Amino acid sequence: MKITASFSKLFELETLQSEKLRAAILASYALFTGLYILVISYLIKNDTATGIQFTLPHTLLFLLAGLFIYEVTINRILNHRAVKFGKSIHPDFKYANAFIELAIITVMLYVYTVYFKHNSFLSDIIMVSLYYLIVFLSAFYLDKYISVITGIIAACGYTCLHLINHKTGSSTDMIEEILYNKYFVYATGILLFLCGIAAAFMANQLQKSIQRTVELVEDENKLFNLFSRQISKEVAQELLDKDGKMPSELRFVSVMFIDIRNFTVYAETQEPEAIVEFQNTFFGIITGVVHKYEGIVNQFLGDGCMVTFGAPVTVDNPAANAVNAALEINKIIDDKIANKELHLFTIGIGIHCGEAVTGNIGTILKSEYSITGGVVILAARIESENKTYHTKILISKEALEAAGVKGINAVSMGVSHLKGWSHPVELYKLA
Repeated sequence: MKITASFSKLFELETLQSEKLRAAILASYALFTGLYILVISYLIKNDTATGIQFTLPHTLLFLLAGLFIYEVTINRILNHRAVKFGKSIHPDFKYANAFIELAIITVMLYVYTVYFKHNSFLSDIIMVSLYYLIVFLSAFYLDKYISVITGIIAACGYTCLHLINHKTGSSTDMIEEILYNKYFVYATGILLFLCGIAAAFMANQLQKSIQRTVELVEDENKLFNLFSRQISKEVAQELLDKDGKMPSELRFVSVMFIDIRNFTVYAETQEPEAIVEFQNTFFGIITGVVHKYEGIVNQFLGDGCMVTFGAPVTVDNPAANAVNAALEINKIIDDKIANKELHLFTIGIGIHCGEAVTGNIGTILKSEYSITGGVVILAARIESENKTYHTKILISKEALEAAGVKGINAVSMGVSHLKGWSHPVELYKLA
């Protein structure tokens, strides 16, 4: 799968964060190693029982301080890059940085074993451990080639330095004699190289894992977007969060039906492209306003739609949201008609609120989120009454009282006997 630009940028930022972490780890290692040497020196010096003479390695501490300053500087540079530009430094920087770090360690070893003409057991252990640490941490670059190159440079640097300063037989300490034996040096060099190979394998696996994760997220987002186009995004999210299981429950909702008047007559005289363009514009207005007031469009009906407030997304006052949404939809349409952005047409909106049964309806093979009950039927009947009263927005008395919206001009239309409804309903005109 092809990864989008946004995810590529996100991946680059994550790589930059890992580079910052790598520099921070090396800086911390240099700092705590220096502190460790100082503490050990102090403890040995004040322990009169052992009688051990320990010379504080000032040069080693100085070099460790230099490494600490270098890594902190690199960390700050990467952080500045992330904050200001939001992207990593040129790829060649990684190679240069790895080379400089290894060069610093090699210089440390050279200073102690060649320039000062003596071997320091402590410094050798610390420097070799730094070699290994840098090789392993090269995996943070998520670039297998850098890890291999880092392993090669570390192996060559360590091996060549000890061969140049070969001192087999010069030490009376058996451990030091073994450490500086050429075969041990060769073995250590080989191990450093193999560590580079292992780090390269780890970097490659991490990169593939991140790649697969990004691809899975891309697939999930694509499916979610396709899914949410068929039903509302809110319902889609609820279904995903609940593994598609949305049991039926009774909820207080406000239902709004919207209808385009004389749409059939209009459609008979227009080309299909013009009809689709008009529908897209009309429903674009509806969905925009409905989402603003936390409602969902349950279904498009060709020349209208059904909208619900209060399920599955809970809102404080479903009726108030429905009233405000209806008034705003009507205003936007009037403005667009006045500006000749839409042809002249009228709409009918009916609003009612009450308890409704919400949840999945259907079988294992086919089911859908639905809102059913008398409140839905009555809202549809109220919308039809707009034709009788030549109005655009009608609302039941129950919905108007539940909404409690101030500053609206609600005109009583009296009691209406709606088709298929056993008792009369008092209606109010909002537009």
